[in-house]
Amino acid sequence: MKKIFFIVLIVLVSCKSKQEALTKQDVTIASKSKNPNHKELKEFQGDTLKYVQTKILDRKEYYIGKKFEVLLDDLDIPIKNIMFTPDFSNTKKVSYTYFEIYDGFETSRKLEKGEIPVNIIITWQPPLDANKLIIDRTKSGQWTPEKEAYFKQQIVGDVVRTNYNLENYKKK
Repeated sequence: MKKIFFIVLIVLVSCKSKQEALTKQDVTIASKSKNPNHKELKEFQGDTLKYVQTKILDRKEYYIGKKFEVLLDDLDIPIKNIMFTPDFSNTKKVSYTYFEIYDGFETSRKLEKGEIPVNIIITWQPPLDANKLIIDRTKSGQWTPEKEAYFKQQIVGDVVRTNYNLENYKKK
């Protein structure tokens, strides 16, 4: 009888230990799946610039060397437009692209009010082929699914934002 009691006790203790180990493992997996530093735009009370600065620019080292898709997945703000020009020294290459959060009218209004509009500038590593960037001429600067699919696969070399001299834009 004592043998049976000890066997049952050992089985119960083993089951309890296994359950605790699984619970700790589940907690570890759950904590890894969520970024503990993740903040949403609403936490910045509508301050898009501060949001982009904190969430993307302050962590730019994380994105360098990775596909642009990684940055896009973290950016909870839709891109409205893009701009790029071929390099001066080699017109077949594009070294960087502007990704605009606001349309042109919003950008102008913000500048006139003395606010800085958010434009994220991505430098590519290696530079992109200018011929491949002419994806859809009818929607020249608009961010389209075709452009998103193309840019997602490109490698980030650097991440910065535009710096405006607000004095040049204020209404006088």
